[in-house]
Amino acid sequence: MTLTRGDVENNPEHLESLLGEYHDVRRGWHPDYQSWRIFHALSFFIGGSTFIAGTVCLFFPGYDTLSAMLYIIGSLGFLAVDVQEFFTFSGGVLRANIAMSMAGSTLYVIGSAGFLPAVFAWWSAVGIWGFIGGSAVIGVSQAIKTYRIGCTNTSGRFCLRHLLTDPDACTAAGVEMGACVGAWCFFFGTGLFNRGPLDGPESVLRAVLWTWVAGSCFFTAGALCLAYRHFRMNIV
Repeated sequence: MTLTRGDVENNPEHLESLLGEYHDVRRGWHPDYQSWRIFHALSFFIGGSTFIAGTVCLFFPGYDTLSAMLYIIGSLGFLAVDVQEFFTFSGGVLRANIAMSMAGSTLYVIGSAGFLPAVFAWWSAVGIWGFIGGSAVIGVSQAIKTYRIGCTNTSGRFCLRHLLTDPDACTAAGVEMGACVGAWCFFFGTGLFNRGPLDGPESVLRAVLWTWVAGSCFFTAGALCLAYRHFRMNIV
């Protein structure tokens, strides 16, 4: 399936319509509205960029509270994307997939709050396992989305070549794989954080932080792919 300029201009929902129609057809707020696309892309970008800023804060002493607050904002950005999609698209499989991502983002919100110094001192497991659990759920969910995009070809079976050569599928996979790889970076980074040690000559803290920076950059790259689809390709 090759995307032509006419496809882009005349069928803005395109790939997403192969995965699930707009909920209630055209009633309410839907992706044909520019405001829908702005909110969608901006929420995702806020998620990734505040995760970068929140991780950078941890390289400097005394910024733990600011870091946790930035992570909370970012997690709410990711959750906003999932909630928006859940109430926009229909189709049982697609909505179940979105609900899975939504559950992971909710765990991220809980995990981010768990890294507030007062909460972390009370029960560190809230932050650590919120992020480990959320990352695992998001990582699996995004991998499923990527697989489903790879099946949107004439054969109906997964085709890596289709993902790499079709502009629509390639950029859609960029959105989902950005979040997928980002989540797994946080999964392994937080697991390493939990194992420690976090100080002394054997400290793993810097390795953890750089893994989180990498994950945050992948999240942001996914957001940029989404913005490119919305505002350059004119597709969802």
